[in-house]
Amino acid sequence: MRKEALFPPELPRPRVAYSPAVKAGPFVFVSGQLASDLSSGTPARATINPQFPHHGSDIERQTRFIGENIEICLRSGGAKLQHVVHFTNYLTDPRDQAGAARALAACFGGTPPPASTILVEELPIPGCLSEIDLVALVPEAGQQIEVLTPAGLPAPLPTGLDGPPLYQYGVKCGSWIFTSGLVATDFSEAIAADARTTSTFPYYGENGRLQTAHILKQLEAVLAAGGASLRDVVKAEVYLTDLKDFFRVDEVWKEFFPEDPPARTTVPVKDLGITGARVAINLIAFLPGKGQIRRTIHTNEAPTPLAHEPQAVQAGPLLFFSQQMATDYLTGVPTEAKLNPAFPYYGSESAAQVNYIVKNIEAICRAAGTASENLVRRRGFYTDFSEFFTSFATWGKAFPSAPPASTTIRVPQPLLVPGCKVAIDLIGLIPGAS
Repeated sequence: MRKEALFPPELPRPRVAYSPAVKAGPFVFVSGQLASDLSSGTPARATINPQFPHHGSDIERQTRFIGENIEICLRSGGAKLQHVVHFTNYLTDPRDQAGAARALAACFGGTPPPASTILVEELPIPGCLSEIDLVALVPEAGQQIEVLTPAGLPAPLPTGLDGPPLYQYGVKCGSWIFTSGLVATDFSEAIAADARTTSTFPYYGENGRLQTAHILKQLEAVLAAGGASLRDVVKAEVYLTDLKDFFRVDEVWKEFFPEDPPARTTVPVKDLGITGARVAINLIAFLPGKGQIRRTIHTNEAPTPLAHEPQAVQAGPLLFFSQQMATDYLTGVPTEAKLNPAFPYYGSESAAQVNYIVKNIEAICRAAGTASENLVRRRGFYTDFSEFFTSFATWGKAFPSAPPASTTIRVPQPLLVPGCKVAIDLIGLIPGAS
């Protein structure tokens, strides 16, 4: 299996160092797509006609524009929309959720595949309302993408909502299971009864802890529908509306993942789109076939995470990282990732942090038997866009050719380690592994 960076001629060339899509064997990773032509901002066909302002909505037109570009990216990698196994929709305004859902249902011809929808502070191009990235998996001979319908879980269709369910709970293809990003709702009440404290006993529980346990039990049911369990999870994404919940989440995490926990990325978000929702989680599970392996990666040449997560996990040919930040998990942001306070204008703090992160990524890749040039997807969660270009230019120096697919968004500050300006989520390829 090898990595192939894809630059479809129908799409404009990226303005910074990323590939619109990357193919790695049966997988196609598509960069975050925005309703922009990268020259004029948001083009006219992705906005409503100002002469007819009540005929349509900007979010629906932007989502359709994004959908067209996604199809182009997928086609360049030999995939189709029906092969999408998970997508994430980053929205800037919660009021756009309904319009985006309608447009996505039309794009996918019904209920979309597993998805995560989160509300963020800002996207890198002003005027853009949504950014969507995704993973597609083209079934090999004798395989198919199987929709998982877990017993006992309600259809993802909130009371009073017209149209198809918002998403599929999960899909399985070969050794892989991808789940949607779930919040602790039963779709009749915003937050399910067993996932919240009550006004009568407000101190006999913690909402972050209760919601995390509820979600993980739901995800157990999704995995069970595919013949898997939490022991098979290799990657988790956790979104929190309040980082004060992280300790509670981690305590519950230890209960559900007592040994060999999955790689994990945890980032703050503005909102999760449901009143009272504090936590959203989506998972990737791997059921090793003959000759395939799953192993936890560790090296003393990179910092060891402070929480219950490894540096990375290998699952067959893919390498899943826990979030990378400019921290040694001992002193916060270490000296080598800071500017000399006596010379604050002789450098860039964001560039220094990215250089520190790249060094650690390279060490983890070496420990896994691969190299940073084999990264296939990057997500950058920034707290400040003022040095976005400088930091991305620094990142690009590590990838003079064939950079990974990339998504960039701005999230609320601080990150899990205050002082860190960016958290980077990564997937790599291990050539030669099956």
